[in-house]
Amino acid sequence: MFPSDAPPLPSAAPLTGAAAARWRAARTAWRLDGRWLALVPLGFVILASVVEPDVGRCNAQNICRDSWGSGLAAWSALAEIVLLATRARIRALVPPVVLALLWYLPEGLVTPLARWSAVLVHVLLAAVLLGAEAGRRRARQQLDELMAPPVPYPWTAAGAPSPVHPDGPPVLRRALGVLLLVVAAAFPVYGLWAQARETAAADLATRVTGTVDGGDRDGVLTVRFQPPGGGPERTADLDVWWQHRPRSGDPVPLLVNDESVRALGDDYEVSGQLAAGGLIALPGLVLLGSAAAAGARRSRPAFVGAAPALAVRVRADARGDLLVLPLDGPPDGPGLWRLVERDRYRWARHAAPDGESPAWVPEHRTTEDEEADHPDPVLDHDEDEEECEELFDRATPAEAAEWLARAGRSVPAVLYVGPDGPDHQLLVRPGLLDGDPHWVAAVVAPAARAPRLGRRSGRYRERELAVAALTAETVAAAPEPGPDTEPLAARRWEMPLPLRAAAGPLAALLVAAAVVLLDDDGWWEGLLRPLWIGSLVILSCAQALSWQLVADRDGLRVATALRTRGYRWAEITAAAVHRDLLTIRVRGGREFSFFNRPTVRLAALFGGRYDPAALARTVATAAHRPDLRPAQALPDRLGGPQHLVNRLALTGYAVFTVAHYAL
Repeated sequence: MFPSDAPPLPSAAPLTGAAAARWRAARTAWRLDGRWLALVPLGFVILASVVEPDVGRCNAQNICRDSWGSGLAAWSALAEIVLLATRARIRALVPPVVLALLWYLPEGLVTPLARWSAVLVHVLLAAVLLGAEAGRRRARQQLDELMAPPVPYPWTAAGAPSPVHPDGPPVLRRALGVLLLVVAAAFPVYGLWAQARETAAADLATRVTGTVDGGDRDGVLTVRFQPPGGGPERTADLDVWWQHRPRSGDPVPLLVNDESVRALGDDYEVSGQLAAGGLIALPGLVLLGSAAAAGARRSRPAFVGAAPALAVRVRADARGDLLVLPLDGPPDGPGLWRLVERDRYRWARHAAPDGESPAWVPEHRTTEDEEADHPDPVLDHDEDEEECEELFDRATPAEAAEWLARAGRSVPAVLYVGPDGPDHQLLVRPGLLDGDPHWVAAVVAPAARAPRLGRRSGRYRERELAVAALTAETVAAAPEPGPDTEPLAARRWEMPLPLRAAAGPLAALLVAAAVVLLDDDGWWEGLLRPLWIGSLVILSCAQALSWQLVADRDGLRVATALRTRGYRWAEITAAAVHRDLLTIRVRGGREFSFFNRPTVRLAALFGGRYDPAALARTVATAAHRPDLRPAQALPDRLGGPQHLVNRLALTGYAVFTVAHYAL
């Protein structure tokens, strides 16, 4: 399985395609078991805050407080969000417990919509989490049966001690956990102190009767009263939850002293401090639990002797992590789980104590003839360069395509311990990417991470390879250098003027109409949420319909909704059209993408013409062929009129929203 120059490696049980299929079938719902699950109870909390009425216990003075049931229900929902976001080990038990509290607590949830929404949300959460946990246990049991019996670690097979240093004690996690618990304990202590202080102040206060002078939309009442010791009439603002809000001219009993004025019956409640302390204590307990697990792992020997192992294949994804594949499967097949390497060790030819024999050493350690332990890189670069750009960004299109193709290959490897066990994994593999030694042994976290989805998934990798390859083809098809070769003409591409001028204002008008129709109260529903969502909608519409591009002697200029950026030709690495998407890639990882089909149709609708393939050819050729770059400089100024009208649209919408809320 391994080449002749490989270090001594044991023969491990192979992870076959059939075993991989059984493992994949066992791991049900594991892709859903992520931190994003915290968004589900967060959405339920937002729904409950909208549909649930204000329910509380009211005293004889017409002043109400949240009941202990509703307070505990809110605390349990927020605690659920924290536990799911931190991925606590007990998270599978959290939804059933929270559902029982929400359903049975008195005045926890009142409306049928909120109660049955809680049932639906928490049953789904429990099904996902319990299914993922059961699948994790089944998959681990399958691997335990497949990996037995244990085989020696690579350094044990070479007759050497383990080079892996045990982890240090989790001091930071313990310190942060203790600090959070101390802060959490301070909240109820302060609440009890403030309650005692206010009780003492109430004993010294004088009862007077005030008169309501008015109020605002947020429920704050302005009350006029005569001071107990005489003197001019005073006013006070009372932010109190009334069972029946007093009207102007109604009497309100007050407790007045030299320092404060409050309504009679507005007693201090320590429940808010208890809830805040509990929420702060939760992450502290999670940190202490993680530290305890790390301490227990540290007490066991680290990679000494032998351990269960699997023979697998691994392939690097677009971000340098490793995907585990079955040994007999296709090299470009879907990955089973993802490995993130941490501490790395290399097989060095002259690292043994005698200075002549090979041995495993930490990757960063300097050894004799160190360059012989690393293959020649695809991309030559100076290690002392001060630039922080990645190799891919500095490469030519042909080099980038070769580099990515090399990154896409799979190699055989040995994986010790396996995923979802109590201890760290160890992966022994040949080098994959530039900068890797010939042989690497890397420590990997115990959990099996799901292969990435979305922008950095296989679909994105396909586009990344395709853009690099298409750019290389475009540059190769360019005319040969010569005295008769004419440079490219300076060009300008843009959305039609009516679209650029109307996109931002039209979106602002539509969002402003929605604000008027909804007409919500409160600083969040009536002010902050419309400002946040409306600004995003206006910017998104303007960004999609207000762009301009100019390619001339000075480089590429890109105008979007609010600003114009310029790039020298040397800064552009690739430009191509792939799957109906125009992509222009710039050094440093920045990328511009435009969907072709709606852009072409909108341009034709307004009497314009847009050819994305011609744009990509011009940009790719000018970026990599200095002799073909445009000789003219277009003096046209970009950004007009969309920059001005979009800024006015955003400003006008913000002013309108604030004025609508205030008036």
